[in-house]
Amino acid sequence: MRYRHRFKFLSFPYYHVEHMLILLIDDNEKLCGLYQQILAKGGHDARIETDPTKALDAIRAVKPDLLLLDLMMEPISGWDVLEQIRSSPELAELPVIILTGKVLTAPEALKYGMIIEGFIMKPLERNMLLAAIDEVKNVLDESEERYLRALSSGMSPDKALSCKTAIKKMKMLLFLRETLSKQERLMSQGIDEGSDLMNNLSALREMIAREFSRIHQETENCP
Repeated sequence: MRYRHRFKFLSFPYYHVEHMLILLIDDNEKLCGLYQQILAKGGHDARIETDPTKALDAIRAVKPDLLLLDLMMEPISGWDVLEQIRSSPELAELPVIILTGKVLTAPEALKYGMIIEGFIMKPLERNMLLAAIDEVKNVLDESEERYLRALSSGMSPDKALSCKTAIKKMKMLLFLRETLSKQERLMSQGIDEGSDLMNNLSALREMIAREFSRIHQETENCP
């Protein structure tokens, strides 16, 4: 039985298996074929959709465990697709890894950083892609197991869900904090502190601190 991502409320028993069904949405057909081969060699079943306007239909048809989503697509961007996914109740919990050659900007990190599960820069080596997928899969496994422990301890489903989502959010916050540090180091020289860029970096820093504090408070009693 392959790994299946379970949405908000899980049922016993819980199974952990390695194989994942992955949908790749990228309008570069050549790259899609290459990544599909890499994923297949890594033991995953990869499907492809090269038309971003058909992304939601493809997700509903394939029912993937994980979505790899490019950003720079036409006629709509990967961010547009992500917003469609997160606003669709039946798809909102689908794990999404952004796979792109575009550097994550501070405004994008503020807007989208907490609603994705990973961010991978192109070009990338085979091991890099498979390692990133394994890392996300391990986080999903850990969050599912923590959810079940919380339920078993007598927590309400809502409280248990906070325990579950905290693991994924903490992972992304650590990534965003690393992104912030890199951008501050690269862009601090010669930039007016009142500029939009510095303001965005300041807002991102405040958001990261606020989310760390909120998650710590919400999960203080998690098993």
